[in-house]
Amino acid sequence: MSNDILITAAGGFLGKYLIDELRRSLPTEPAPILHAAGVSPFNHYEVNLIKETFEPTQKYDTVFHLLGSCYNGDFKGLNVACTRNLLDSLEKNPPNNIVYISSTEVYGAEEGVEINENHELEPISEVGKTKLEAEELLQKWCSAKNVKLTILRSPNIVGTGMKGPLRQLVNSIYRGNYHHIDDETARMSIVHATDVARVMVLLRHIGGTYNITDGENPSRHDLAEALAKRMNNKRIYTLRAKRARTIARICDFIPLFSFNRKTLAERYRTLTFDNTRLINKIDFKPSSVVEYLTTHNYDENSL
Repeated sequence: MSNDILITAAGGFLGKYLIDELRRSLPTEPAPILHAAGVSPFNHYEVNLIKETFEPTQKYDTVFHLLGSCYNGDFKGLNVACTRNLLDSLEKNPPNNIVYISSTEVYGAEEGVEINENHELEPISEVGKTKLEAEELLQKWCSAKNVKLTILRSPNIVGTGMKGPLRQLVNSIYRGNYHHIDDETARMSIVHATDVARVMVLLRHIGGTYNITDGENPSRHDLAEALAKRMNNKRIYTLRAKRARTIARICDFIPLFSFNRKTLAERYRTLTFDNTRLINKIDFKPSSVVEYLTTHNYDENSL
């Protein structure tokens, strides 16, 4: 039986972490063949899944579906059309397993503590709506084809090449535009890309829907300090809450540094997700993102 693997968006942010984990953890005898599907010429299947399908040359044990977007671009195309075209491509020769990276945006929560997989799915953002639509497409298709489906719902992911709010935070710290606020205690769920890759591989033959976080849910203060340490211990100054509110009101009328009363309010909202189901399912202990950023010795082989 083939143990070969197909990956969409293998050259993307998560793809490089997944390939590294597969090469590290999978057996060398028999060594699985890794194939990629995407728009770049290096892919085994050069295809734009937003617009077209392709014809696989073989049956795959596992398809890792990483293609999609949580931060910018054509959400409907990248999250829904790509998923539909991938499934149409696999129609004649379904794999044994599919692993899909979704988002905690499907819950539609703007604040909350330890939200688990039983929480109602009421997405309010375009990301959440399209990720949920992709989940539903996969669930229906995999059920009909007897394919084992694993869905990982992830918050913001930390790693080399990260995007979205975490990239904006890094940029603000680097430019000296970011400040702590002295009464800010809100916590947030995050996860490192190395853990997402590891869990994808561990769960590929198990199936199910899981939240994945680092389990620590750090404060924004601690996360920012850990990121600043990676920038040669960049110093972050602290604003008093009253002064921060005054600056936010001014920035409502004179846009400065992407800071206003709306973004200030967001910094006081705790939003964390429960990863108990995942921890109970597999032998896995997630890495604390803050500890990883603070203590990991990066070298030329580090991602």
